[in-house]
Amino acid sequence: MLQAKNADLLKATELLDNAITELTRFRESFEEAKTTAQSMAEKWGVKQTFEKERIRRAKRQFDEFCQDERLADAESYFKVNVFNACLDIIIAQLSRRFSALRSVADLFRVVQPHILATEEKNAIYQGALRLVEKYNNDLSPALPQQLIAFRAAFKRQISEMTTVQDLASFLIVENNSITSSFSDICTVLVLFLTIPVTVASAERSFSKLKLIKNYLRSTMSQNRLSGLAILSIENTRSRELNTSDIVDEFAERKARRMQLK
Repeated sequence: MLQAKNADLLKATELLDNAITELTRFRESFEEAKTTAQSMAEKWGVKQTFEKERIRRAKRQFDEFCQDERLADAESYFKVNVFNACLDIIIAQLSRRFSALRSVADLFRVVQPHILATEEKNAIYQGALRLVEKYNNDLSPALPQQLIAFRAAFKRQISEMTTVQDLASFLIVENNSITSSFSDICTVLVLFLTIPVTVASAERSFSKLKLIKNYLRSTMSQNRLSGLAILSIENTRSRELNTSDIVDEFAERKARRMQLK
């Protein structure tokens, strides 16, 4: 869902927060996870018990305490060093890596439809001021007043929307005659919608490049490679093209007719 083309920052932040909450809850339910794993192992015919290894005798140092003793039970060792350790790493990475995304989403929180429709005027004004301070080259100080006026004029329509994309479609596409009155709001919406959530598109491009330019096509020119890569990446749209019409148009452009005397 984070790699979907219609994903936005606010939705991505909500999904990440839900993932962290669920993983935190799952970390505290080891017995439930073990029961589920045992039922799956029984279904697949896999051994359901933890394998116990021979306990290695280690010399105890004079400064070691009882809590430094190594775990002898295989199940307890798995719970502490595998189950809890893996989940702690995942939760920490989700919290750390997407901290910048959360800060940007919090900055654009004021243009989220349900926030714009329910927040008080002062909160909307302060949120708009933060946007103006951040993007002072693109936005004018009139943004707070424009948001308040826009909310007063279309509060019912805004309350029925769920995403920022719906709000942008309503203002820029369906009611383009009033965009001149809310120019800064249009700029904010365009800024928000052009910020990528992930770099999945770039990763797909490199993956396709490895498949297209192999050792049998090592002499391919750059123009042909770019064309094949675009067709492969946008395969959903390219499948809808009429090949016969493209061939006819290509033949008409490349036809060389010479008058013979």
